[in-house]
Amino acid sequence: MQDEPLQLVPIGNSDLRVSPIGFGCWPISGVSSLGVTTPASEQTVRAALESGINFFDSAYSYGYTGEADAVLARVLKSWSHPVVIANKVGMYYAPSHERIVDGRPQTLVRHAEELLRRLGIEQLDLLYLHQPDPQVPLAESAGAVAELVRRGTARYAGVCNVTLEQLQVFHRECPVIMAQMPFNMLQPESLRPLESYLQLEGIAVAAYWVLMKGLLAGKMTREHVFDPADRRLTYPIYQGTAWQRAHDLIDELREIAGQLGCTVAQLVIAWTLAQPAVDVALCGAKRPEQIRETAQAMKLKLEATVLERLERLVARCRSNTSAQD
Repeated sequence: MQDEPLQLVPIGNSDLRVSPIGFGCWPISGVSSLGVTTPASEQTVRAALESGINFFDSAYSYGYTGEADAVLARVLKSWSHPVVIANKVGMYYAPSHERIVDGRPQTLVRHAEELLRRLGIEQLDLLYLHQPDPQVPLAESAGAVAELVRRGTARYAGVCNVTLEQLQVFHRECPVIMAQMPFNMLQPESLRPLESYLQLEGIAVAAYWVLMKGLLAGKMTREHVFDPADRRLTYPIYQGTAWQRAHDLIDELREIAGQLGCTVAQLVIAWTLAQPAVDVALCGAKRPEQIRETAQAMKLKLEATVLERLERLVARCRSNTSAQD
């Protein structure tokens, strides 16, 4: 891998500059990942910082009572270099641990103010609506986020998990600098309908599920036995023919990674960052060694011939999926 100074990337038309890999705080929330501990989570956040990551992505709902933000706040308190913090509002967990989507303006304001208290900061760098609430007009939710930016609770606004039409509605009411969407080799289609509009409006993209919850890290075999409590079993990609097709792709990726002297995870992330529509790849981790490995992908530059080979593999995988769906 090339050992060059890390180049920070701009977020849209803003003055924010971030590492190409952002740390996704969901795994340290303790909601769905097994074996999460506070000491390991703190060590993992610190490892991300030490690896050159300066962009941290969390949410009001990352933890039943804000566990991810609590970890982030404790570690950042002793870190002297600047970081960029993005957070999301509009989703929370009820006492029963039922996930609630709530895009009402009063809820968004309450969540944002609570986030500042959790993190011990005066202003968020980037505030997202976590997802549209079908019970609330999107323009109302957007207006609330815009007001939070105007009053200084956040510097900039963003939105997550939207269709093209929803993005257009939100952006008219509340100009956004970044959209956050799922995107990976196995599921690249979510961005395609938005690409032209994103480019036209100068909106950056943060991609999540880049490694599809660990599947594309290449460390699980076809015969992997999951803990029955592992929530990944609820995702179609972890079942049946979809699981087998994913491993057909991963087998090919292992061969290429071996030729390049990198890991499968690093190869997948480098491919993601090479996509014209993607500005930042969000990578979660619950152990320090995981984020240290994935952070190295920021130094991996793929040659055109390798990218062409990977594009053919991804296209073939999607073609096989469409044929069997």
